[in-house]
Amino acid sequence: MSGLYHPPPDAGSPFRERVLHPRWDTIEAGLGRPVPRLLREMYAAPEALLRGHFYLRRPDGQARAWVDLFLPMDPEALHPYGLTLPPGAVAFADDEHGDPYFYVPDASEFGDGPVFLLDHRNGSVGPEPLAASLADFLRWPRQYQH
Repeated sequence: MSGLYHPPPDAGSPFRERVLHPRWDTIEAGLGRPVPRLLREMYAAPEALLRGHFYLRRPDGQARAWVDLFLPMDPEALHPYGLTLPPGAVAFADDEHGDPYFYVPDASEFGDGPVFLLDHRNGSVGPEPLAASLADFLRWPRQYQH
């Protein structure tokens, strides 16, 4: 699914259908808790999720993150590309290398939490922390020009 040179999902792709139809029962079972309201709100605007291939820039200018594609909320969000995430984590996007962005929702009904990148290609020792909050991460300015 991922890759810098892949086009975004078209109007009739199976991937698009998966993004448009989250499997909340699967996510709830995988998280062992009700689906966080933050995820439900995020996936309630799926057209925004179908637009990938952009950088998110941290407001302080110290970092940026390439978002290739947002992931469907189905079994792949719990085990992206067959990888194991920390307990209670859910992947929501990936970068141009297929490294998943994931977050660990807090116990609140809104379910915000810190965002990490799991760089599995380079044999890194663990997830790289990116943002203290998924809600904040999603508000970082988007740069579509490269």
